[in-house]
Amino acid sequence: MILNERKWQILIALALGTIMVPINTSIVNVALPFISSGFNTNLMGLDWVITSYLITLIGLVLFFGRLGDMYGHEKVYLSGLILFIFTSILCSFSPSITYLIISRALQGIAAAMMISVSLGMVKKAFPPHELGKALGIYAVAIAAGLAIGPGIGGILIGFFGWRSIFLPNVPIGIISFLICLFVLKRGNGEKGKWDIPGTALQFTTLFLTILFLNQLEAGSFDMLEILLIIFILVLFSLFIWRERTAENPLLDLSLFTNYTFSSFSLALFFNYIGMYMVIFVLPFYIQKVLHYGPAITGLILTVSPLLMMIIAPFSGFLGDRMGSRPLAFLGSLIMALAFYLMTLLTIFSSIYLVIGFLSILGIGAAIFQAPNNRAIMISIPDTSVGVASGILVTMRNLGMTFAVSFASLLISSTISRTLLESPVLYNLDSYNFTQGLHLVALLGTFLSMLMALLSIWGSRRLKKVKPLVKEIITS
Repeated sequence: MILNERKWQILIALALGTIMVPINTSIVNVALPFISSGFNTNLMGLDWVITSYLITLIGLVLFFGRLGDMYGHEKVYLSGLILFIFTSILCSFSPSITYLIISRALQGIAAAMMISVSLGMVKKAFPPHELGKALGIYAVAIAAGLAIGPGIGGILIGFFGWRSIFLPNVPIGIISFLICLFVLKRGNGEKGKWDIPGTALQFTTLFLTILFLNQLEAGSFDMLEILLIIFILVLFSLFIWRERTAENPLLDLSLFTNYTFSSFSLALFFNYIGMYMVIFVLPFYIQKVLHYGPAITGLILTVSPLLMMIIAPFSGFLGDRMGSRPLAFLGSLIMALAFYLMTLLTIFSSIYLVIGFLSILGIGAAIFQAPNNRAIMISIPDTSVGVASGILVTMRNLGMTFAVSFASLLISSTISRTLLESPVLYNLDSYNFTQGLHLVALLGTFLSMLMALLSIWGSRRLKKVKPLVKEIITS
């Protein structure tokens, strides 16, 4: 492993660039009603403003992770950073909803280029005994972006209109790019043949999966969706067969024979499903059931990300000293407790109770994520960090996508979608919605318990990691 003398400068530069991705994800949601008015578009058009970004982001992270392994992570990251700046300008000046959707798709490509290789670059820059702390600080950038995105969006829209929400990416991106030029050492990677069929199969499978989840979220499930499921399974099977037989596969399936990598990656997937189910449902509960305004709702939803910002670096530091298993296990149990406590919420609950439960959830997630990511990254060889980083990003974003679909299905099982369009809910309707919230919380509890079990199972195989790393995490 080549350790960089400018490791902290590299981390700052990567965090500064990476923070634009979660900001860009959360800030657009605030602007959707204003985009609808500005372009006089319907709900389907608005859906594609978000979906086009997610499809290219999720569908191409493995592609760019592999590209980074072959041609250099730094080159891919810097190219993505430049493209992200350019596409932000395109989004801001889009003359129609069609141009905005296309620009958002291009922006998703740029985001995939950046976040697919950034974790691998952090791993290469830091020694094993400091990797947990570095990943904790990196996690702060993600949490900070999610926390401040809606607030920044609201302020910019209020003063300058919705087109202004994309423009902060320009100065942030330029500053990050200039820092990267001075601190990053551009490597060449290990050349190899490109797996074009595997890339096409992987992208098509993820594209159709996201399309299917959007259909479920809209309440549609008929013969067309059944055929879509079958087609997705066939494509996925073909992708696995291709990767098993390809000379230079897009996805090295041997990574998943590593119990540590597989277990902690799956735990991370469950973590994001649980977290984002709650983030999706609670705004409806706070506004429609408890009858608070959007400003208060936005402030309350920042509780978990803010706590994660504070605690994650310390969790990563402790992971370097204690090992990943105890912290990941403890964080999972705390999250399970938070989700279970949410089943106690009623139509009469105090807003302070909601804040308290979200605080417990944020603490648990902060304790879990940095050690979990550390365990994943130290369990793989340096030659696969790009692909592994891409897998982590895919897990995160697919988890968020699945979360919205699962939460929508559970809520719609207790209250009709027509009633959900009402500004506020009363009496029996409020009670029915709260019952749906309880189902979401129970699923979150179950997933958190699975995370705890996976943390124990994956740690059983940590003995296969390099002797130096084992000595550090067991000291």
